[in-house]
Amino acid sequence: MFLSILYAVSAVCLFSSYEYMPGGIATTLLFSYPVWTEILLILFFNEKLTIRISLAILLAIAGVAFLGGIGQSDGIDGIKSMWGVILAMSSGLLYAIYMVLFPHMRIRKLPALKVNFYIFFMAMLLLILYATFTTGGVERITTADSFLSLVLLGLIPTTISNVTLVRSLTLVDSASVAILGAFEPLTAMTIGITLMGEPLTTSIITGCVLIISSVIILITKGKTLANPLRKYAEHQE
Repeated sequence: MFLSILYAVSAVCLFSSYEYMPGGIATTLLFSYPVWTEILLILFFNEKLTIRISLAILLAIAGVAFLGGIGQSDGIDGIKSMWGVILAMSSGLLYAIYMVLFPHMRIRKLPALKVNFYIFFMAMLLLILYATFTTGGVERITTADSFLSLVLLGLIPTTISNVTLVRSLTLVDSASVAILGAFEPLTAMTIGITLMGEPLTTSIITGCVLIISSVIILITKGKTLANPLRKYAEHQE
């Protein structure tokens, strides 16, 4: 139930932030969650903040900032209110709490698909309740195209993505999962360039290089934090 609340509130914060700023900037601010993840692990789980982890986080955050267009005059001018920044950053914090807490909860012993079913089902009920009190109810789907888009949105970037996320949290530490998650905006940019004809700018190239560099630093040197679920995952296999 608690994980469902985190997931639902994080989604509401992110989509609400779109009302105050362009989607690219809001999504970039969402990817502050690697920083939040590391801060939470240091504060509550006694993880040491090494130079390697610090550098990897800084490079990853700088990379998604470039990919989201932060630093460009048109992007910053698009921010209507600091309330949008607060909402997007809050979404990143809630997402980080979700990733850090999951490996330490009993629900982790369930199969990834079953865990996601329970989390999504409870989150759906919470969002229906939220919509009832804020907009009078869930908006009806009026066209077949809208229905197909919602099905694909729920299946590919939501269900499949979260099933693999839960599985990854049983194999590696939360900080590594969070930083590797920075590939998500990189993937979005790649699809946009190759399939939708979006331009390949200097900002995009810089962001890609920074993110790839952060991942290389993360996986080639240093010792990762032991994950209590790794032994369980190996036993399952």
